[in-house]
Amino acid sequence: MSGTVSVAKSLGRSWLPVLALVGILVLSACEFRIRADLVIEEDESGTLSVELSMDEELAALAGSFGGELVVGEEIVPAGWTAELVTDEGYEGIRASTDFGSLGELEQRLGELAEGTGTADTPLLAFLADISPTREEDTFRFHLLIPEEVEAMIGEELQQSPIPIDLAVLDEVFDIRLSLVLPGDLLSSNADVVTGETLVWDISLADSGRVLEAESQLAGPDRTRLVVLGAVVVALLIIIYFVARSRRRRPDPDPDRARTP
Repeated sequence: MSGTVSVAKSLGRSWLPVLALVGILVLSACEFRIRADLVIEEDESGTLSVELSMDEELAALAGSFGGELVVGEEIVPAGWTAELVTDEGYEGIRASTDFGSLGELEQRLGELAEGTGTADTPLLAFLADISPTREEDTFRFHLLIPEEVEAMIGEELQQSPIPIDLAVLDEVFDIRLSLVLPGDLLSSNADVVTGETLVWDISLADSGRVLEAESQLAGPDRTRLVVLGAVVVALLIIIYFVARSRRRRPDPDPDRARTP
């Protein structure tokens, strides 16, 4: 990837008052996107992508306030794939990676946290806590949105050059997490379920919110039992009708039984 993209370098303290001002000025037209998409396969491998982008109007306005809004390959961890986001009127960056196990996924998330500096980034910190688990054939997803997010943002808003509350700032952000778990979905509290994809829309005021989902594989032993059961039932039905047919069949030579 070459070049840079106008997008927030850090979602930390230094730019929140500026973005709050931008939100007041262009609330109806501007938007900042944070999107994480996670797909997990039956063997625990999968893909993870994270997008940080803003619409063109917000990028231009935020830059005019003197914020450090240039980001390039430096935030993308080694081994990740980076691409520019320039579609649908947005510009930013999308980082993607493959993983071979849930343990490797945790490692990749750690790399992302280090690359983007999430220690000072409450709006991205929740990504580092994504840690699906597996117990035999059951996959579980549990993610807690930390309460520090709302507290830290609220503190920063008090220092904003103009009065603004969290609800107004929340309108500027489009934060979304999507997840695909292997097997049959048993339960979830996703906001939207489209096919196999679970989608949560996250608000800045979601401190303490828990995102959950659970799925189960139809393991090979269970599958064999189901098939064997179906075969046994079919054989019993066939034997029943054959026996019933024989009982009703007339003797073709009734005199044969009386022959001396």
